[in-house]
Amino acid sequence: MSGFTSVALGGLLAALFLALVAILLWQEARRRGAGEGVTYVVSDAVGHIRENLASEVYERLGDAGIQRVIEWELFYLQGLAQKDRRQPVETVAGGSDSAVSFICQQISQRHPAGITSDDIRAVLALEAHYLQSIGAVGERVQSVAELSGEE
Repeated sequence: MSGFTSVALGGLLAALFLALVAILLWQEARRRGAGEGVTYVVSDAVGHIRENLASEVYERLGDAGIQRVIEWELFYLQGLAQKDRRQPVETVAGGSDSAVSFICQQISQRHPAGITSDDIRAVLALEAHYLQSIGAVGERVQSVAELSGEE
């Protein structure tokens, strides 16, 4: 093999190696650039709510009561999961009246500890604040009725 052929072959192998490194770096950058999604952690939400809840409400609920409200709200929202996207279901951060009444009913049946609907609303409002703080809540969108001019 001549000197020129050796140099050309070495250059070709170096270029191939650099191309492979560039491809691997590009793939890694894409993977990292996608970022982590927003993660809702119940214990973090409970901690956020505890820190911001009025002391008299916290004395009635404690951490267990706050967690109970959050878990029943999650259960309620899971029941709203849509099978048919043509029939939109409106969910509101901070709790709707139907969510509050559902949670109140479930808690009173299982734990007659005297959690009021106002206590539930306070917890859900602070949960909405927690959701905003982690970037899980966007701007309010118009409902189908608002878009069609029915309101």
